[in-house]
Amino acid sequence: MRGLQAARTNILPGLLLQSVMACFIALYLFHDGTRDFLAKVGTVRSQMGYAFAVVSYIFSGTLLPEVLRIVFFQKGRIGMDNLWRVVSMAPLWAVLGVVVDCFYRLQGGWFGVGNTWDVVLIKVAVDLLIFSPLIVNPLVVAYLAWQKERFQTSAVATIFSWDFLNEKIIPTQIAVWCVWLPGVSLVYSMPPLLQLPVAVLIQCFWVLILTTINESDSRD
Repeated sequence: MRGLQAARTNILPGLLLQSVMACFIALYLFHDGTRDFLAKVGTVRSQMGYAFAVVSYIFSGTLLPEVLRIVFFQKGRIGMDNLWRVVSMAPLWAVLGVVVDCFYRLQGGWFGVGNTWDVVLIKVAVDLLIFSPLIVNPLVVAYLAWQKERFQTSAVATIFSWDFLNEKIIPTQIAVWCVWLPGVSLVYSMPPLLQLPVAVLIQCFWVLILTTINESDSRD
């Protein structure tokens, strides 16, 4: 039931993200300026290596949501809680950026760097059925729960419990499947140097959605 509720909650955000991705694909295919911009971003990523993943994921996963929180929900007032969230969440997104970048490189080595339908399909399947539910989602959800408790050791026991799996990890994973399916399909359709930059762009929209939903839940 929690999983179905998570799916229903994310129907409209999922449609929004799919619409944005459709526009993005159209721009990439038919707009020279977009292709030139992404080519430059791909060059920067190649030069920076894993540092690009760290910086871009910290921005899209930590700084962006706090700016949105300050602008839309705090009426421009900055508090210590904002600083705490930036400092405490930055390590998570830095590590996650490196993990995702490494995973994309491994996928290219395992299945090739082409963008034919069979290559894209197997990469999407490995991503959404193995990498996301077994590595990324548990890591993110557990860290968020621990961070919410100010990293108290007593909170660790609740993370490794059936209730936590049932109430937190499974519903979140279903929401991820609803929203990210078109996103990862687009990522694996891109050339290797553009996969991480495109994933960061998608994550920016995903963070926008999560910020809005979470703040609405808090007010309710």
